[in-house]
Amino acid sequence: MAAHLETWSKEDIRAVIRFLNAKSLNPTEIHKELQSVYGEHVISRTQVYHWCNLFEAGHSDLTDREGSGRSITATSEDNVKRVVELIRQDRRLKLHEIASSLKISETSAHSVVFDELGYRKVSAKWVPKQLTDNHEEQRLDICRELLKRSKSSRRVHGHTANAGGDFLG
Repeated sequence: MAAHLETWSKEDIRAVIRFLNAKSLNPTEIHKELQSVYGEHVISRTQVYHWCNLFEAGHSDLTDREGSGRSITATSEDNVKRVVELIRQDRRLKLHEIASSLKISETSAHSVVFDELGYRKVSAKWVPKQLTDNHEEQRLDICRELLKRSKSSRRVHGHTANAGGDFLG
């Protein structure tokens, strides 16, 4: 068995697909040929079908088509900052409310909130997925304060608790 080709471009693969398609091989056969030369993970069979259909329809360009021309601005730094501000003002905002407020799609709002900021909904409120060091320190301080209050409250009322937490008079 010959060694797999280590380096190749998308255009190289598409040229081979175009050539083998012109020789009337079906997409499954083309996919097997590609895997035997370029390796198992060269391209999906679905993509081979896609390119075969394009070539059969008269497409001859091997490069990707241009997008719609619209730049991706929904997840811009400015929008991320605006989402943070909206959530700080009202943690109960719904995704569609964030999207309409910023005049972006719900998909884009979802991307900003979940992917960019790492928030999730808990009890109908937006909260960060992971605690920052500052959040952890605040929680630790609060726990210490509650423990201190609990101990002083027991001493004031003359109660002590046994190991099971039951108060003894």
